[in-house]
Amino acid sequence: MSAYTLVLGAGSMATNAGKHPGQLKDDVTSPGGTTIASIHELERSGFRGILMNAVVSAGKRRRELSQS
Repeated sequence: MSAYTLVLGAGSMATNAGKHPGQLKDDVTSPGGTTIASIHELERSGFRGILMNAVVSAGKRRRELSQS
């Protein structure tokens, strides 16, 4: 399975499940499994903050470009 397929499936699940993303994470992870190991590494490396900063920066730049 490719990374693309995994991301596409996760996005589809988040869009269509009608559940909070945190609940979906709990639903698909098991103690000691590969998914929770991956999430642990993302959290350890600060991925959440990096992603948040990227979204904020994109929004700021979009506003700047729309005023030009």
